[in-house]
Amino acid sequence: MSSSDTGPEVSPSNPVESPGRALAAARESQSLSTADLAVRLRLDTRIVMALERDDFENLPAPTFIKGYIRSIAKELNIDAQAILDSYETHAAIEPPPLADFSSRAPDQIGTNSTIIKAISYGLAATLLILIAVWWRSNYQIGESTRDVAIEPEPDPVVDIGPGPFNNPYEILDEPTGWAVSPQEATVMEAENEGKTENLLDAPTSELDTDEPDITATQQLLISTSEEAWIEVYDVNGSKLYYGLTRKNQPIEIDTETYYRLTLGNTESISLHYNGEKIDLDLYSKDGVAQLELGTKTNDADAQ
Repeated sequence: MSSSDTGPEVSPSNPVESPGRALAAARESQSLSTADLAVRLRLDTRIVMALERDDFENLPAPTFIKGYIRSIAKELNIDAQAILDSYETHAAIEPPPLADFSSRAPDQIGTNSTIIKAISYGLAATLLILIAVWWRSNYQIGESTRDVAIEPEPDPVVDIGPGPFNNPYEILDEPTGWAVSPQEATVMEAENEGKTENLLDAPTSELDTDEPDITATQQLLISTSEEAWIEVYDVNGSKLYYGLTRKNQPIEIDTETYYRLTLGNTESISLHYNGEKIDLDLYSKDGVAQLELGTKTNDADAQ
């Protein structure tokens, strides 16, 4: 750059009152606009204008401001040191105080802290899990204790359909005798003695007894020492008995001439047909026996 383009003389011997006005005067002496100067220096026009207004508060840190002044002074061919000295005097720059960490109160962790929230949620979740485990264990213990203490409910009545045994447990009830007074018992005993004498003298054909002849009927008698599953069907496949039988409560059926049976838990079952005991081992397989007893006749055969 020629000496004719040099702006007003700026040197340490000629102090500058305002760094901004010195830069503006040097620029105007060379007939440059702020935009032209900004383009040459590749700066924002607003930075050049702020420097010329001494508006240092809206500029970056002092280090950058000093760099801008050096670049502009070099471009305008003026003494940068005099403008820098004026800038330091004008701006009264003081180094920022160092943070006194020793005297500053430590940060307090409040209720809004993320750490406190995470710990609180974790403790709450753990507490809920422990309560659930405790309740479940105590509930199961209480249920098992209650199951032991409660009397077992009677088995449900099984509907076996049409037939003489609508309720399979009706045949399990033991017969009850008639209650008589001592006087009536004496009279009945005397009458029976007279009848006995007459029966002894009468012919065999004239004897009339109320006891059924087991051998003359198709009687089926099933007794159990434990619970067992019993199924009894007639010749037409109708259910005569169907269900779980309690122990020591016999089943007696004498209405048919043919029976088809399915017996479960045969080891606990005793079966008699017309007074004769049937060996269930001959029909049993894996504790289940299936067999037929009697004569298989029906109305069609009779015709």
